[in-house]
Amino acid sequence: MYQHIPTDRPIKGIEIGVWQAHTSVCLLEKFPNLNITLIDPFEGYQDWWGFIDGNTMKGHEAVAFERLKPYVDRVNIIKHFSDKALEFIADESFDFIYIDGDHSYKWALHDITNYWTKVRQGGVLCGHDRSLTGVAQALEEFGKPFTPTEEPQSDSWYILKQ
Repeated sequence: MYQHIPTDRPIKGIEIGVWQAHTSVCLLEKFPNLNITLIDPFEGYQDWWGFIDGNTMKGHEAVAFERLKPYVDRVNIIKHFSDKALEFIADESFDFIYIDGDHSYKWALHDITNYWTKVRQGGVLCGHDRSLTGVAQALEEFGKPFTPTEEPQSDSWYILKQ
């Protein structure tokens, strides 16, 4: 995936599902010219392995914010679920969007479908957990061929917008 992200100009990216900001920091370190928008409400939700309570998510939020302090001038945080965050995101304006939020089929398909319009021509829509049933089914239904990758973390995928 990294080979498709420009390094000769400023980069605009999105990560949906921040958790503790491991991937966010990885991307910020890899691309010093990256400005990233992070989307996560840090509220409880039902994911593929069970319910994640609000207190747990508040703990993840604190860890994420601490990890992101060195990059504060390159990070924009939208504390909403991905469906509500769409209204703040312009169409075809991002070089890449990395989806790692709710892994259920419904939400994976929602994010893949709706955020596809936010990726610029030549950009990359990508995400995590391609082997999970909900994500795999959503990718299949979306209908565009994807490439498996281990960047920025294992079990990832990407689709180039040509």
